[in-house]
Amino acid sequence: MIETYSQTSPRSVTSGPSVSMKIFMYLLTVFLITQMIGSALFAVYLHRRLDKIEDERNLHEDFVFMKRIQKCNKGEGSLSLLNCEEIRSQFEAFVKDIMLNEEGKKKEQHFEMQRGDQDPQIAAHVVSDASSKTGSVLQWAKKGYYTMSNNLVTLKNGKQLVIQREGLYYVYTQVTFCSNRETLGQTPFIASLCLRSTSGSERILLRAANTHSSSKPCGQQSIHLGGVFELQSGASVFVNVTDPSQVNHGTGFTSFGLLKL
Repeated sequence: MIETYSQTSPRSVTSGPSVSMKIFMYLLTVFLITQMIGSALFAVYLHRRLDKIEDERNLHEDFVFMKRIQKCNKGEGSLSLLNCEEIRSQFEAFVKDIMLNEEGKKKEQHFEMQRGDQDPQIAAHVVSDASSKTGSVLQWAKKGYYTMSNNLVTLKNGKQLVIQREGLYYVYTQVTFCSNRETLGQTPFIASLCLRSTSGSERILLRAANTHSSSKPCGQQSIHLGGVFELQSGASVFVNVTDPSQVNHGTGFTSFGLLKL
């Protein structure tokens, strides 16, 4: 009698990690990432906190230092190990340096203001030219009492004061002339202060007249003109007379000038 039996096949071995192992590795990875992020945030917080503590400590040290200075001033220096005379001299030197620096900055700012912000002084004064006795517009000499404060006003062709910066100006002139005339019917001597604009047009700003005299020798008379006018850049002023041959060109007799206000 033949007996048959079946042999059980061996169990198959599964390859790869189990499900539980995968879950464990996932959780471990999440934990490590969270730990790294938390550590980075904590480091940032700790750094900022240390900076704040450092500022508070410096403030506290400054406060303690000032308290010690007060004790030294009150004669209580024996309460601490401070050398009051030395620390007081150092503190005074420190305060003195600060004050000197502040004064230096103020002086520098004041100098810059004077150099760049304030208007420069503009003034001119000229005297008559004795070598020129023809022409109704008076000629002015570049010598004697000739004054030009800067290049913002110039004497053009010896006759006109040309303005380079607009503004209010006091313009003046004095003309001295010989008033003696044999004929009493002569027209009066007239002096005019005139303006020539940038467009070339001319107009009279001020005018004065004086009658002739029959006295002999020549009687000297003077005409004074002066006023405040707003002049534009490029404009010019000049003096016109009816009879230039009668003008006295002696020192100080006939002059012309202006001053920016």
